[in-house]
Amino acid sequence: MFLATRELFHAKLRYVLIGLIIILVASLIFIISGLAKGLSANNAASLEDMNANYLVMEKDVDHDLGKSQIKQDQLDNVKDIEGVKDVAPLSIMMTDAKINDAEKGIDMAFFMTSENSMLIPDAVEGKNMKSKTDIVVDEGLKDEGVKLGDVVNAGDVKLTITGFAKNERYSHTPVAYVADSAFGDVSDQKINAMALQTNDVKQEDLSNTLNDFDVVNKKEALNGVPSYSEEQASLNMMIVFLLVIAAFVLAVFFYVMTLQKRDQFGVLKALGAKTSYLIKNLMSQVAILTVVCIGLGVALTYGVAMVLPDDMPFVIDGMEMLQSSFLVLVVSILGALTSLFQVVKVDPIEAIEGGAK
Repeated sequence: MFLATRELFHAKLRYVLIGLIIILVASLIFIISGLAKGLSANNAASLEDMNANYLVMEKDVDHDLGKSQIKQDQLDNVKDIEGVKDVAPLSIMMTDAKINDAEKGIDMAFFMTSENSMLIPDAVEGKNMKSKTDIVVDEGLKDEGVKLGDVVNAGDVKLTITGFAKNERYSHTPVAYVADSAFGDVSDQKINAMALQTNDVKQEDLSNTLNDFDVVNKKEALNGVPSYSEEQASLNMMIVFLLVIAAFVLAVFFYVMTLQKRDQFGVLKALGAKTSYLIKNLMSQVAILTVVCIGLGVALTYGVAMVLPDDMPFVIDGMEMLQSSFLVLVVSILGALTSLFQVVKVDPIEAIEGGAK
């Protein structure tokens, strides 16, 4: 470790340049991960954070809520299933709602469910729903000029905004929670799904009990959201390619640097340094440099997040950033491993003769 740190301080410019590459690669991976998480939240945060364990849908619709159509009376017995704590109907309607009779409408996703449903989130501003004419909407609508007390016109139905909820999005559209009874007799309405809150009930057991329907968990429901899987797959593929490219670039840099120090390694071997000591020195340098650069990359990512516009979907997840940091560290170490054979095969006599020429 002593030799590793001494060399880092001695050849500052060389290691600063390599460190800059690691910082940029790490920051780019963190930023793309933040965009992937942001797009995920913008596309399906309401499903991700839904207060339910499973959704019961129509069969053979590829877990697409928009395609599922169920009669409520078909699921009257769901509450009686052992282990089911609570049940709530869910219908999703994409609409161009007008605020206060404005000429131009605002795109919204109506999540229609029963009054006092477990699915309705608590308002972070204003009040929770108290009647069937109340509506709780995503706080992002405030950027559109929407205020508490505004009236939302959905066809012939008028709803009053009583509260704003945090991070409620579906299909890149702000979500509004509405009582299904506001649109007429619920017994005549079809729903998209039935949400279940359960106590330690296996999905397989529920599927066997409700064999005429598909019982899906939230992850499966997310994959059924149009474009969700494609967006995440594309961004994750970019991250994979970045890691592969980083491995090749760092491998070349560390190989060239090790090659330049070949004579030094030979002299150290001639003085009695063991090959294992030299390898430990090289790997310590890589680990120290990478850890410091990852830390700077994290700081740079937070700085970028602060200057991004509010309407850009960007979410920093601490656990995902930790996982990405570990991957960058592994990639750096793997890149350095390719140069180890230069240390192992160096001949002290040849190195000394080469240094004397």
